[in-house]
Amino acid sequence: MHHLLKLLIASIPVLLASGTSISAAQDIEHPIRMPAAFHDVLIYVEPVSEDGDTLRFFTDSADGSIMYKGSVDRLGLTTTSAIIQDQQQLAAFLPPMDSSLFIPPPLISDGLIPVRDDDRMPPHHRVILGVEDGPAHVRQGDGILGSTWFAGRAWTIDFGRETFHVVPTGHTPHPPENPDSRETVIPISFYEEGDLRRYHFARVAVVVAGDSLSMVLKTGSHIQLEDAVREALGVDESLFPAGLVSESVAAGWLEEHPDWKVYEDADQNYGSNLIEVPELQVGPHNAGPVHFAIRRDEAFSEWFSQFTDEAVVGALGADAFRGTRITVNYPRSVLIFHDE
Repeated sequence: MHHLLKLLIASIPVLLASGTSISAAQDIEHPIRMPAAFHDVLIYVEPVSEDGDTLRFFTDSADGSIMYKGSVDRLGLTTTSAIIQDQQQLAAFLPPMDSSLFIPPPLISDGLIPVRDDDRMPPHHRVILGVEDGPAHVRQGDGILGSTWFAGRAWTIDFGRETFHVVPTGHTPHPPENPDSRETVIPISFYEEGDLRRYHFARVAVVVAGDSLSMVLKTGSHIQLEDAVREALGVDESLFPAGLVSESVAAGWLEEHPDWKVYEDADQNYGSNLIEVPELQVGPHNAGPVHFAIRRDEAFSEWFSQFTDEAVVGALGADAFRGTRITVNYPRSVLIFHDE
């Protein structure tokens, strides 16, 4: 049975969890496929409860975990008062799941997810605001599964085949259809104090035009495109996967590479420009073009960097992993590329 919250859990806008043992994880015996729906390279999960109710969560490895109050009421879930960031907060468990359309509860918060009003704020939460019979990516959502949901487990994402699995943390088996595939392992790092992992935002090294930069791994990073920019990019919908980068780094890129494309006032929510990087490297992986929305330096120096072991200047989104199959193993602090 579930028990009362013992650890701090993720919240918006603070996004923190209490210190947890670096090795703390609940392993599984075999991969379990998530009931995932891909919108380009952005991932939603759509589990079904034992009562037949379908839930819809947006996933993002560098966001907070929340469930909207309207969804809690619709599902008839029991809420509890939990200590979140030294304050009493409303929280709830996921409902019991259909075993064939299952997602695991967050580990480090004893299964509880903070409950928030349905204001869909800040602006990037509008990605899951919509109507029941609208386009797939704007149907009404129930919340966001963020860093505290990813924490403590290993996840394999195949962006080419559009599959998403939670996998055993002890090993990453080759896919049955290609037992000769190779794996390349690169380190990722977290903010840790002794043997405690304070936060669960993974930092990864990214090389752009010969310069090594630290970025946070943010699988759900995206913007809402203005119509003129959407047409210029040749895409059909406004929801667009893009990383984030600081103004100063972007200015340096353009000073050295004035021919790189910039889409002005691209972002509906923030009014920022979008820069197209022809190529970047993450370990052995080359990607390009990769897009980054420009944000104020303070978004990284004062916000994201407080959750990482070293300062970051950007957020690397799934736009950089198109066509790849990767595993992000949180307990082992590694990002694995499966070369097939």
